[in-house]
Amino acid sequence: MSKITINQDSLKTSREWKRHTVKDGSNIFRIMPPFGDVETHNNYPYRKWSIAWLVDPRTGKRRPFATPLSDGEENCPVKEYQDALKTFVEKKKATLEAGGASKSAVKEALKGLYEIQWQVKVQHLYAYNACDKSGNVGLLEIKSTAQKALKKKMSEYIKLYGQDPTSLGSAEDDSGVWFDFTKEGVGKDTTYGVDFNVERFKDDKGRLVSVEDRTSLAPNVVEGYEDQAYDLSTIYYRKNYNDLRDILLYNLALIAEDLPEAVLPGFEPDGAPVTQAPKQETVAVKPQGTKKVALNLSDDDDDEVPFSGGTKVGAAVAAKVAPTAEKVVTADLDMDDIKDLADSVLGD
Repeated sequence: MSKITINQDSLKTSREWKRHTVKDGSNIFRIMPPFGDVETHNNYPYRKWSIAWLVDPRTGKRRPFATPLSDGEENCPVKEYQDALKTFVEKKKATLEAGGASKSAVKEALKGLYEIQWQVKVQHLYAYNACDKSGNVGLLEIKSTAQKALKKKMSEYIKLYGQDPTSLGSAEDDSGVWFDFTKEGVGKDTTYGVDFNVERFKDDKGRLVSVEDRTSLAPNVVEGYEDQAYDLSTIYYRKNYNDLRDILLYNLALIAEDLPEAVLPGFEPDGAPVTQAPKQETVAVKPQGTKKVALNLSDDDDDEVPFSGGTKVGAAVAAKVAPTAEKVVTADLDMDDIKDLADSVLGD
């Protein structure tokens, strides 16, 4: 029987969750390698989740709910409402504009509906195991724009060094790298960026030199990663279609108290008024490396395309952490191999 390499403590409700957040300004993290069973993680270092923030009927507080899209299901009640509301808002906007309403008047008339569009929607998050400069391993969740930027920098690192950017090592021929996540703006105007963190020093001629930060992880992180990392496929409790729809309708009943027209046909809570809009159809420095990198970064990250497969991500420990796991870096790598590898990692 094969060794179980996932962190079983991560399945316990009593475990204290450590979560990293990307705050305003600069945030330095090292992305950890895929964690868990090599046969199920497929070398992905992250898990894509589709989340809806809604008021929990049990507590009256907003909280994240994992939608069926997280596991590759095609149907999600929140996504269906999101699509129907978008169509309704577009038609109402067109009607107002055709009637001669000014731009400011249209914006004011749709203000409430725009706010509901912002609140009731499916958001795609990408969860990683990550370490900060203090040696704390925790969950790092980023949105699509930061995910695309991070994948681009990972691919760039692979082309430059021929090494795995998530490696726990810091040797010349096998080293991970520190990333600088930046955040600017607030609310809908927030922007994220990802770049290599850099070290600056003067060479023997007094010139200022900048290189990618490949400084070592703390020994306790390298040696204890298997006990500190999280099984990324367990961090949110999933809701099936019907349960999530009940929660959505509860939220729409609350919304209807102030904005009845936000309740569309097919989404009527008991006792809530319904708008007369027509029913909408729902839409379901140069390389030192000599090894081949098998890190998988090539799935489709389009916000409109759900993650396909509940066990595709979330699970492997690097070879030096889990001896039974497949090695992340294998074989010699020449420049043609590096180019082909980078092209495949970048994907579409």
